[in-house]
Amino acid sequence: MTLLNQNLFAQVPVLGMMDLKFNTQTISAEIDSSQVGSLVAGQAVKLVDSAGGVPKVVACTANSDLVFGVIAYDLKDQSFVAGSKVEIAAGFGNVMYLTANGAISRGAKVSLDSSGVGTVVASASGHPTMGWAYDKGVNVGDLIRVYLVLPAYFID
Repeated sequence: MTLLNQNLFAQVPVLGMMDLKFNTQTISAEIDSSQVGSLVAGQAVKLVDSAGGVPKVVACTANSDLVFGVIAYDLKDQSFVAGSKVEIAAGFGNVMYLTANGAISRGAKVSLDSSGVGTVVASASGHPTMGWAYDKGVNVGDLIRVYLVLPAYFID
């Protein structure tokens, strides 16, 4: 993961960083105790059926998972383990930098690609749509802005 240097003249975007003026659909959540391993910014998460408190989430592991939100970049914490508090981009209208896994047209609907953290692909039939590409992705690994539409209830 790229670390920011406060002495740069202009900051560079990193995976999971929010963009544009207002990202009002950011909510607090907690990594569920069932989560094994650590999660990082840009990680797509799904909701755990739990009682009380803030929503509990775990990592999405399959392209067909219903994405509840995406962990937002945090300058202080680089990874999150079970019990950690996180901010996640959910709802309609947050814009976040995610990684394109191939060519994605500007405006195309995108879905989770579970082969990499924070990776999206042009929506395929039967996969939940996470949002749409605000930027054009040309190469594998391009950081593009994605206008999130979550939870991903809509299936192509």
